[in-house]
Amino acid sequence: MRCSSFCQTERYRLGPIANFFRNSGHTIKQQRKVLHISHPSKEYDVFIFSYGCLVAWGLKNQEEKQFLEQLKSFAINQLPNIEIDRFIYRYGNHVEMSTHERFNIDIIILESDNAQLKLALSYGLAQSIQLESYESSVQKTIEENSHYPDELAKKGRISLSQKEISRRMGQIFLARNYINLNSEYLAAPEYFWEHPSFEDHYNMCEKFLDIPRRVKTLNQKLDVLHELFDMLTGQLQHRHSNMLEIIIIALIAFEIIITLVSKINF
Repeated sequence: MRCSSFCQTERYRLGPIANFFRNSGHTIKQQRKVLHISHPSKEYDVFIFSYGCLVAWGLKNQEEKQFLEQLKSFAINQLPNIEIDRFIYRYGNHVEMSTHERFNIDIIILESDNAQLKLALSYGLAQSIQLESYESSVQKTIEENSHYPDELAKKGRISLSQKEISRRMGQIFLARNYINLNSEYLAAPEYFWEHPSFEDHYNMCEKFLDIPRRVKTLNQKLDVLHELFDMLTGQLQHRHSNMLEIIIIALIAFEIIITLVSKINF
């Protein structure tokens, strides 16, 4: 069976989503920052997280697309590209996550059809796919700006203004703050305060998906970007200082010429 995680938007409005699906015959349960949607006559579980992620257990491909389409009207700042991660899950004697050696696909083994067990794992899956969205965005930013050091080395100047550099540095600062101040990445979600028996499953998922190392790597990439824009800012300031020096020299020279002309006339 399929388990898929999606990052579609920056945020979802959970209240209106709950009303929409409740009116269409679905069963709704709301936890901390997450909405659990199921159906009395169908075997699937969908978890929608307020921070723009969705984890679907047991849906077919067309059903996943339908859910995503329905959620568009409840999305805040929808992303240009939807991040997707797919898994296969089945039932066994214990909970486990592994990668199939031949087909290179991640497999989740569940010990039961318990919705809380699926939710515990879904917290990790949602964090991972949201992190993947940030990784894609930061990598794109790196690629877009990687040519500026070469441009500076070859031409001795860059084509960015001080305002544009400041704007990009602000974006990096916001991204770093959100990643590092978001408790969902730095500690187990508050859900496990009330359900501690499922925290080990969440920790297993977090370890399998390598979330702590990825957060560290992402911060390192943000540091590199920050250093790059610091260097470019320094270059612009140097160019501005040179321009001021030229203006001052020109004014002094003009004053000297005026003085000499005045003395000659006298």
